[in-house]
Amino acid sequence: MKTENIASIYNRYVDDLYTYALYLGFEKGIIMDAIHDVFCKFAADEKQLQDVSNIKFYLFKSLKNRIYDIYKAQKKYIGLSTIDAQDAPFNIQVTIEDRLIGQEEQQQIKNQLAEMLESLTERQREIVYLRYVQEYDYEQISELLNISVHGCRKLLSKAMQNLREKYGTLIFLFLLS
Repeated sequence: MKTENIASIYNRYVDDLYTYALYLGFEKGIIMDAIHDVFCKFAADEKQLQDVSNIKFYLFKSLKNRIYDIYKAQKKYIGLSTIDAQDAPFNIQVTIEDRLIGQEEQQQIKNQLAEMLESLTERQREIVYLRYVQEYDYEQISELLNISVHGCRKLLSKAMQNLREKYGTLIFLFLLS
């Protein structure tokens, strides 16, 4: 990988990485530091990215690991217990482009979708985000969440079942859009 390629990869994925880390509940400064750390590491050793089949997934995984390392170091420094990545909060805020629909309709849809997602556990919200927004497959999600593929399928199935029970087919209209 050449240096200019790393810059183009950075420009292509920085917004997605930033948004994902925000959803994980970390501070903006820590997020940007972690993103820069990940790309500095790749710039220092360009061979790391040569054999990567899915660069976006690799960046997500690297960012999540780096953020947890930073968070663990901060907690250790202030004398608190270490964080368990399995129990970290996943806070998603839904945004819809203003140019697609009118302001009033946008707010109504945003409220309905936020209400739907709030009815899920943090873990279920995270898996819905990874599967339907980031379009990761089950193997990638299982690696990011540190659970088995079977557990991943079961978690997503339970989340979708909960949404169907509470909101019927309305949830599928959101996922298809």
